[in-house]
Order: sequence, then structure tokens, then C-alpha cells
Amino acid sequence: MHYFEKHFNFIRLHSCKNGGRSIFNQGDSDFVPQLRRSASIVCLEMAEAGGVVGFVGLDDISLELAASLLRSGYSVQAFEKSGQLMDDFSNLGGKRCGNLTEIKQGVNALVTLISHFDQIDDLFQGDEGILKGLPKDVIIIIHSTMLPVHIEKLEKSLTEDHHVANVVDMYAFKAVSEVSHGKVMIISSGLSKSTSRAKPFLSAMGKKLFSFEGDVGAGSKSKMIIELLEGIHLVASLEAISLSAQAGIHPLTVYDIVSNAAGNSWIFKNYIPNLLQSNPSTSHLFSTFNKSMEKILEMARSLIFPLPLTSVAHQQILAGCSHGGKEDENATLLKVWEELSGVNIISAANAKPYNPEELAKQLSAKSKTAKRIGFIGLGAMGFGMATHLLKSNFIVLGYDVYRPSLSRFENEGGIGGSNPAEVSKDVDVLVLMVTNEYQAESVLFGKTGAVAALPSGATIILSSTVSPAFVSKLEGRLLDEQKNLKLVDAPVSGGVKRAADGTLTIMASGTEEALVSAGSVLSALSEKLYIINGGCGAGSGVKMINQLLAGVHIASAAEAIAFAARLGLNTSQLFDIITMSAGTSW
Repeated sequence: MHYFEKHFNFIRLHSCKNGGRSIFNQGDSDFVPQLRRSASIVCLEMAEAGGVVGFVGLDDISLELAASLLRSGYSVQAFEKSGQLMDDFSNLGGKRCGNLTEIKQGVNALVTLISHFDQIDDLFQGDEGILKGLPKDVIIIIHSTMLPVHIEKLEKSLTEDHHVANVVDMYAFKAVSEVSHGKVMIISSGLSKSTSRAKPFLSAMGKKLFSFEGDVGAGSKSKMIIELLEGIHLVASLEAISLSAQAGIHPLTVYDIVSNAAGNSWIFKNYIPNLLQSNPSTSHLFSTFNKSMEKILEMARSLIFPLPLTSVAHQQILAGCSHGGKEDENATLLKVWEELSGVNIISAANAKPYNPEELAKQLSAKSKTAKRIGFIGLGAMGFGMATHLLKSNFIVLGYDVYRPSLSRFENEGGIGGSNPAEVSKDVDVLVLMVTNEYQAESVLFGKTGAVAALPSGATIILSSTVSPAFVSKLEGRLLDEQKNLKLVDAPVSGGVKRAADGTLTIMASGTEEALVSAGSVLSALSEKLYIINGGCGAGSGVKMINQLLAGVHIASAAEAIAFAARLGLNTSQLFDIITMSAGTSW
């Protein structure tokens, strides 16, 4: 309606300027061409705002596309052999067609649903095929996830052999991101003139349109990349869960923490609970992934392009399928991992769970307030953590081998020390945020090490990323010192900004006495504090699992983007697509 109103106002304005006299009777040679142009624009814009779209074949997502078109003012008609789907389509307000001849009548665009290339001849060729009597200016939208090579062959046949003027392909999926959850996203590709003609129709079908100019097949290729990521994420997630069981950490505890940390992915967050509980809703999972990854690897082989992570993930999924038999398909891959690792993952998942955040709240309620804090390691993370403690009204003594960092810390109000021993005298808690195990060993037990200078009863918080075995060994060495030194294993996650803001995620483990002594410091540094049962080393175990997943996600993203580039996709656009799909990760 706004098109008409806009140009009607133009006419009314000029009528008023001419004393209310009818402009149609004027001889104003300058004005009449303007009027004609305005009328032409009205006709053009009204034509673009509507039209008739036909659907050859329907599925659940097609019904949503049709509903969106109807809401946008288009007329929609469909031909489909399934009575239920046609009933659903009619209930939306669409027009039923009885055959392929009827579906072509009056359409501006024709959406053809093709699940397999064997359907192409029956659908398009012959006396009853789509192409018989189809006006050449009708836009054909190939709605298919066939391999790109089949889509490209079909497009070439339609344009070169049958002289169809405009052909594009399309892939539609529902977004899973928080912002656009459940909204339909459209990926389309084709020659510039074709994508331009198809854009009004495609845009009206979903929430957002991603259009790739060039060869057709971008939708199918994008789907491959998403499924590549999904498959790798699934196998990595299962490996992480099996590792948690091996380390004696409850799988659901790991799930609760990692799903809010850098190791998270959509697959991990949404599939792992169902798999651990053998939820029937995922009964098709492994066979579906096996088929999709076979197609991906077939495509990669045809391009002589290596996909090492995808290949390994596919082998694990294939192993899960081969162990299926008549058993519950949900558990097959878990059982494969159990056989490989010797760990009963399902039993670990069925053990009594606990809430690590609730344990942290209980800790905070009874923790002792530390007054003097020693802090060793003022790098990017450590500097932010130490200065945040200063802002939280702790007295902080800091040390770092890099003098400029120490000077910056002193400028912020901290007390600088010349060696680890100097910043460890008379402190209640000593925080270590050094790079690795070697540095931790050196600052604690070296020539001017902290352990000799620490007062009896002091607590050491080890926030460096180290192995659980190192933490367990360190706890034993501190006990041998006969100074009642307590150790809290407290690796962190969150990055430099969160360190400075005091909003880190901290995974802490140790004896209750050690945790109570360090509680005020841990709470000051964290937005999310988790207390992990299992003693010293359990916190680092969770951090290790989180890092394993985060590392796999980085590597799989690199593999996916490299493959996408080889497929000729615009990787910048693809990134936006992935973030809305089930292939996304932290």
C-alpha cells in the first residue's frame, strides 16, 4: 500500500500547486513526463512486491518458506504427492495443484525440491515435465542438497539446452543462534542477473538471505562445511566426555562448565546430554553423520584436497555405526570409546551428580578474608588479575621477570618485589599465574623460591595451565615441607579483558581447608566459580578438557575454511552462516 500512497501524494501535491485544477487536463509539458515516470514506478514496484510462486515438491522447511511468502503478499501454489503435506499447505492458504502442468500456470518463480539426481529427468523432461510449455522468463529455484556437481550439471542443462533464462539454487535451514533461533536462513547462488531476479522471492522466504554470485551450488557447499564441523565437534565432544570419566570427574560436571566456556560448541551443548541419557530423539544421529561425512570426503577426494580431521572423525563415527546392530544406536559410539579407553562412560554419567556452582556458593559463605596477597606472573592475564585484586582492596605484592610489567603494576598501586621469595613473605595467599610447569617449579623451589619464604599455613593458588599429574605431585611436595602449606588447583578461562574485570571462569579443586582459605581471592577474580570434587588436579583436568575442545574447534575451523575456499565460497559470508548454524562453536 505504501507504494501507491507515496506516488499518490506526488500527484496530489502537484494538483494543489495548480490551484486544485486537474493535472490530467494540463498542458504542462515538463510535468507530464514526471507523472508518467511516477506511474511507471508504481507499476514496477507493485509488480515486484507480489507475484506467483510455485512449489514442486514439499517438505517441512518448504512449508515454512511458503508461509513466509504468503505473509509477504505472494500467491503460492504447490504440487506434492503427499496428501498430508498438501493438506498442511492448503491450511496455510496456498493453492493446490493436481499435476506438473497445472503448477506452471501463471508462475513467476518455480521452486523445485530435488533430493537425489535420479529425480531430475522425471521432473524436468518429457511431455509432462516442468519444462514443457514453461515460459522462458520464469525463475527456476533449485531447492536441493545434492552434490554441487549435480546442481551445476542441472543448471547447465537448463540454461544451455533448454534456454531457461534464470536459474539459481537454494538451501534453507533454521538458525540456532540465540539472536535468530528458529528463523529460516536462505543460501542461494547463481549468475548475477539470475540472483538479482530471484532476490525478491528468496528474501521473502526467510529471515535472512545469503546470496553468492557465480556458479550454482553454494547452498550445497555451505551445508557440507557445516556438516564437516558438526561431525568433528561430535567426535571431539565424546572424546572429552570419555576423558572426564577417565579422570574421575563426573561427565555432567564437565558438561555444565564447558558449555559455558571456550570449549563449547552447539553440538556439545545440545547432543551430549541426550547421548549420555540415551535419548531416543537422537536415534538417527550416527547413521546421518556417516552419510553426510562420506559425501564430504567424496567431494574432497575429487578435488584432491586433504581433510585429516574430517577423515579421523568419520572413522570414529563409522566404528560407532558398525557396533550398532540391534542395540540402542545412541550408545554405540560411547561403547566404542569405552572399548578404546577401558572407561565405563555410561556408569560415570549415571553416578550421583553435584552442582559445582552451588559448592562455590557454600565456599564463599564460609571463606576467610585474605589481607596480603603475593602474585607471581604479571603477563597479559596475570597483570589484569593482580590489578583487579588491588581494586578489590587487597594488598598485593607482585613479581615478574619482565621489569616493564612490574613497573606498570607498581604504577597501579601494587608493591613490587625483586624475586619470588620477597613477595611471598608474610602473605596469606600466593597466586601463581606463570606460563608452564617449568616456571611454576622454578618460582616455588628455585634459588629465591617462594616456598622457603612462605609463612606456615599459607595457601598457594596455582592458576597456570598445567597437567593434573603436575598438580598432584606438587601437592605432595608441599606436604613434605612440613609447613602446613595448602594448595588450590585453580586454572582460569576467559581472556585478558575478563581477567582485568574480575569476571573469569575459575575451576578450583583442593581440600576444603585450602578452598576456604583461598575463597575470598577466588570469588574476587571470578564471575563463574566452580568447585570440582576430586582433590587437587581435578580443576586442571576440567581445564585440560576445555582446552582440548577449544583446540579442536580452532583446527576444525581452519580445515573448514580452507576447504570452503577450495570450493570457491566467499569465506566472509560463510563465517556469518556458520555462526547461525549447528556447526558453530565458541
